[in-house]
Amino acid sequence: MKRSRALTLVLMAPAPLLLAGCDSAPEETLRKGFYTDVAACEKDGNAADVCQRALDNATKANEANAPKFKTKEECIAEFGDLCRERVVHDGASQSSMWTPLMTGFLISQLMSPRYPAGYYDVAPIYRFRNGQYTQYGDERGSGLGGAASGGGSTARSYRSVDIAPNRAVTVSRSGFGSVAAARSGWGGSSSSSSRGSSSGG
Repeated sequence: MKRSRALTLVLMAPAPLLLAGCDSAPEETLRKGFYTDVAACEKDGNAADVCQRALDNATKANEANAPKFKTKEECIAEFGDLCRERVVHDGASQSSMWTPLMTGFLISQLMSPRYPAGYYDVAPIYRFRNGQYTQYGDERGSGLGGAASGGGSTARSYRSVDIAPNRAVTVSRSGFGSVAAARSGWGGSSSSSSRGSSSGG
């Protein structure tokens, strides 16, 4: 009986140690920064190559999925003088549309000892006529939208950016499934707007 009892105590001993190990696991955080250029991104402590790559990808996303308007007046009504005309070639014919200028980029970085440093996602930023900054994307929050997945038509909407220009904020991500939560949760508030691209975006 004594030997059996001793064996039971030995088998039970590692359990508290395992629980303690789970409780002391390093917490993951998501760092979200809004920058107007690469220099400001670097000044905030980000690596030069990370900032440049983020800007390049945000520019590609802007070219593919920026809000689109049929007329200059419609674009100006939303974005003031931050509008430009684009010529679209379709075979032998061509047409024009108006889009807002990109005023910065939102970079999201997953900070964890388990993953290499680098940006996690990125999106172009625009500025409404009233001075409010916004991003424009699909439900996933990615500025790359359909261009990232090679998909076709995707419903997109404006989402306000509540980070001051050239600053970053850190959001805590803990517990199981934190990586998935980080992927779906970046990018400021996700309130949809009735503003839209009158020619489809």
